[in-house]
Amino acid sequence: MKHDQVKEPTIVERALQFIPCEGCDWDFETGEGLTPCGRYLCPLLPEVLDVHCPTCLFNFATGASNSQCGEVHTCKFSHEHAPQRVELFNRWLELQRTPASSGRSE
Repeated sequence: MKHDQVKEPTIVERALQFIPCEGCDWDFETGEGLTPCGRYLCPLLPEVLDVHCPTCLFNFATGASNSQCGEVHTCKFSHEHAPQRVELFNRWLELQRTPASSGRSE
């Protein structure tokens, strides 16, 4: 008899299940608001959902901030990480908008 194996969630699956802290007024979509923790960026946000350039903090999802690369992004992050992270971030945002996602647990 074979035992059922519990599949560990992938990094992407765990990221999509991320729920901001209760009372956090930070608007992840616009990158604005107040964080009760006093941080500019959410310290609990999974790395794969972080759409900010680690060098200049340019937000690739909103286009906010000043990119050190200029209008044509040339840094390594912009080519190797930003496109996938923005896509995943947008998937996460869409899940946050759906009523079914508000009742899910971690």
